[in-house]
Order: sequence, then structure tokens, then C-alpha cells
Amino acid sequence: MAHRRLFEKDVVRFFVGEVDAYDAGIIKARGHSYVRDMMGGQVVGKEEARTTILSLSSGTLIVYQLPDAVELDAMRFVATDLELRMTDGRGFTMNLTEVTHGGRL
Repeated sequence: MAHRRLFEKDVVRFFVGEVDAYDAGIIKARGHSYVRDMMGGQVVGKEEARTTILSLSSGTLIVYQLPDAVELDAMRFVATDLELRMTDGRGFTMNLTEVTHGGRL
């Protein structure tokens, strides 16, 4: 899940986890939070696992369903000047690039 940036200078934030409960558009999920460092461009993960409550109808989230075989604990982000990819290092990779031509992410 990615938090939709509402303004150009908003910090890019991600949450990778597993849904524990669902009811009427609200999910309870357990996993790890990641934040993109605006100075260095790398994505840094929080070490401790977190439980979060999210509204899927808020309009501020981009939610991705990952394949069952993905190793959530092995997830990492690889950032370059041109693209941002999420990978478990075991065959799964997802391109999360927001900009297609020119400029930094």
C-alpha cells in the first residue's frame, strides 16, 4: 500500500503487510512502514512491525495485492534517479515509479 501524494513535496510512504481483519472497507493490517528519504532518495524501513487501521475508501491510498509467494519480511526498495522498485530478492519485483519521463521521483 502506498499513501497517495496530494502535493509535490509530500513524503513518499509505503506499508507492506498482511491483512488481519476486514469490515465494511476498513482493514487491520500487520507489517512494516517505509519512508522515502527526500535528501538521499532511498527508501528506509522501520525496524519494528506495526499494526495499522486503514480505510480503503479514503481516496488517499494506492493498494496493491501481492502474490501469495512474496516474502514480506524480505521486502526492500531499490531507488535510482529514474525508477523505484520493490523486491523480495527472490523473484518478485514491482515497479513503483511515479514519473515516466524526465526529473526525479
